[in-house]
Order: sequence, then C-alpha cells, then structure tokens
Amino acid sequence: MTVSEQFLSITLLIASGVIGAACIDLVRTLSHYAPPKSLRRKGYIIFELSTWILLGISTFLILMIVRDGEWHFVDFLSQLLGFCLYQLFLQRFFRFIGRLVDTLVIRPIWFILHLFVSLIRQIIRLLFSIYRIITYPILIVTKKVKKLALKK
Repeated sequence: MTVSEQFLSITLLIASGVIGAACIDLVRTLSHYAPPKSLRRKGYIIFELSTWILLGISTFLILMIVRDGEWHFVDFLSQLLGFCLYQLFLQRFFRFIGRLVDTLVIRPIWFILHLFVSLIRQIIRLLFSIYRIITYPILIVTKKVKKLALKK
C-alpha cells in the first residue's frame, strides 16, 4: 500500500469518525428534545444501538473499499481522532447547520403539511355538516313514519 493510499484511508476514516459523531449527536439530540411519552424517548436505546450498528457496518464497508477489509490499529485511532475533532471543533458548526436546516427547510415543510391536513379536515367537516343538514328533515320524517307504523 502506497503512502497516498494510506493517507486516503486515514483521511476517510477521520471523516467517517466525524460523521459518526455527528450521527450519534443527532440521535441523542432528537431523543433528548422529544416529549417524555413519545416513541423517540421510549425507544432511545434501540434507536442509538441501531445507529451504532449502522455506523459499524458503514465503517467496515469503507475498510472493504479502501483497504480490502484489512483493519489496523491506526484505523481505530483515525476514527477516534474524528470523534474528538467533532467534539472539540465541529460540534457547534454542525449544530448551527442543523438549526439552520430546521428553520429554513423542515419547519416550512411541516407547516405546509400541517396546513394541508387542516384544510382537508375542515373540508371533510363541512361536507359532513352539509350532509347532516340535508338528512335531518328526512330523519325526522322517517322517525314519525316509524311511530305511526308501530301504532297501527
């Protein structure tokens, strides 16, 4: 393995460490800010455990692509360095980008979706109200006819 290949693999593993730390931070943040009785809060352990498993599989895939599956202690140190870089220098940046995406993308989409569902719900309520208004006189007549039929 040449020096440039080793540099590439170490750089990729440092980047995977940064991305892994960002994923774990995202999972923990999502679970922390969830309502107390929500599924995200209750299933936190399973959610984080599955995230760790997916990160391990993706790291193994990176090793398969770059080093044909060979694992060295330097790879572990590279990922550990990526985790430390994220915690020390990049966490504020990633969280700022997350808040920015939440404010500019997710909340407007959520608002539009909520508005659409509310509009559909109001249309259905209006249609049911119109149906009740139309069928109310028919209902009264049928009740009176039933009472007359039972008296005979």
